[in-house]
Amino acid sequence: MDGKVASNMELDSAVFQVSSPDNRYEAIACSKGNTELIASGPFDQLVLHLEDAKKFQSRSSSGTFKLLLAGDGKGSSWFTKSTIQRFLHIINSSDTSKSVNGVLDEMSQLEELESFINRSISRSNKMLLVVL
Repeated sequence: MDGKVASNMELDSAVFQVSSPDNRYEAIACSKGNTELIASGPFDQLVLHLEDAKKFQSRSSSGTFKLLLAGDGKGSSWFTKSTIQRFLHIINSSDTSKSVNGVLDEMSQLEELESFINRSISRSNKMLLVVL
């Protein structure tokens, strides 16, 4: 890469290079002409947590996409190398994946239970009408 990007430096963009054979990404921090590889990981994890990655995946299986701040960039002090690194570390953590999958499984079970209860109530109401 061209040079180090300071951890607290506001970024111009974060570039993601996606490799389809490996289903992996590399994240590159870009600030004031300097670029630095800051993380890599499984692309499917990134897609679960980043809307731009979902959009990219729907258009292509490999290539590059950028995260840019909308508008004039005012209030962008949070958009730093360290913030992006922390975000990517969290989503790549196997504990996070397990937790998310556990919550999704529980939600699915609750939705099935709700459907079962609604069907049961509906049947009970029909039987009540017949008895009356």
